[in-house]
Amino acid sequence: MNISKISFGDYTAEINLSRGANCISLRNKKYNASVLREPDYSKEIDNPFLYGMPILFPVNRIEDGRFEFEGRQYTFPITDEKTNCHVHGFLHQAEFELVEKSEQSVKCKYDSDELYGYFPHKFSVEISYSLNDDGLTQETSIHNFSDTNMPVFLGFHTTFNIPFVSGASGENVFVYAQISDEIERDAVRYLPTGRVFQSDKMAEQFKEGKLTPCENKISKHYKADKDGIMELLDVEKRVKIVYTNDEKFGWRLFYNGDGNGFVCLEPQTCVVNCANSKLDPEDTGFDCVPPSSFKKYVSKISVEEF
Repeated sequence: MNISKISFGDYTAEINLSRGANCISLRNKKYNASVLREPDYSKEIDNPFLYGMPILFPVNRIEDGRFEFEGRQYTFPITDEKTNCHVHGFLHQAEFELVEKSEQSVKCKYDSDELYGYFPHKFSVEISYSLNDDGLTQETSIHNFSDTNMPVFLGFHTTFNIPFVSGASGENVFVYAQISDEIERDAVRYLPTGRVFQSDKMAEQFKEGKLTPCENKISKHYKADKDGIMELLDVEKRVKIVYTNDEKFGWRLFYNGDGNGFVCLEPQTCVVNCANSKLDPEDTGFDCVPPSSFKKYVSKISVEEF
């Protein structure tokens, strides 16, 4: 297991290059905070997507593992037989190369030549992490070296501890999120139905910072609103985690399984299954990187008082 550690001031972070350059630990000494849910590699990991901030590429679900783009058929292996979908992509389990390393930053790279034969593009993904007084900055660059437009569906299954301050109670932790429309998904395959709702009770709780993951089972898909900020607030300790993403991450998926000890606040560049969506393509975030070009995506996590 290739783990790279960085530190600056009160912050420390660990990145697992052997598993998709996943930042598997982010801690703040001043607030005694363990921000991300950390894997225990001494035993078998029950679900690799519920630790750290694993990369999803292509993000989330692809219906029947297939879509068409510019006359090309893209066919992915079915990784969830129950729903007959390809789920969460392939980069989360890929080995990344260490490119640069300093005490407070690390850059990792993955190169692909038409990976596994089902993604017909030569491309690379660079992920860099850096720490400063404001916390963690993550920069992801996707480079297209092929001679055709390359579809890009990117997200991160960022999984936060509940509670995140040592000795605190999870019942005092609330989620705040700047969101707008809900993208309805069916309850069987978890794919968008094509219907969009302006709001519901849970959405209002998110927008008011009054949603507690300990008391609610969450699996919701929304469009980001305003600056798209997401926060976890410990109202007893008066400490919060602030998660910001650039505007290219225009959608969110919130998930907490059985509501025990974690919540996933997932930034996504597109709607789930956007390439097969029943929604207007302009409303799904479907995007591509032109030949010999790249796109960069930036996210930040900080721990602050309020």
